Amino acid sequence: MRQIKHIQDYEKFRSILAGKLIDGNKFWSYDRESVLRNISDEDTIENTLIYLDIDDINILFRIYPIKEIKKVWAMTMALQDNRYKDLNRFIAGCYFGVKNPDSYVRRVRLHELNNRCR
Repeated sequence: MRQIKHIQDYEKFRSILAGKLIDGNKFWSYDRESVLRNISDEDTIENTLIYLDIDDINILFRIYPIKEIKKVWAMTMALQDNRYKDLNRFIAGCYFGVKNPDSYVRRVRLHELNNRCR
């Protein structure tokens, strides 16, 4: 997938993802305009991976570097392996090209937990 180079395209697609998250009531307690203006990249990445569909995840990989997506995924979703076990396996296998997703997710999880304990 090609990454988007122009800031206007980045903002447009980021707003589309944020709008879909808002429409899906993922930020129900916040004002729509406030979310559109203030949602962090980390929140956009995490919530898109969890709540939106494959086409939207593909957009995510066009507007953010894979390294940034992988970092957010490891720090949030991989740590909650029981809750997102199937989703983590899918993301690791399909989007990060991992041949053995179960063992990879375990390693990432242990690595992140060890980093937090330091």
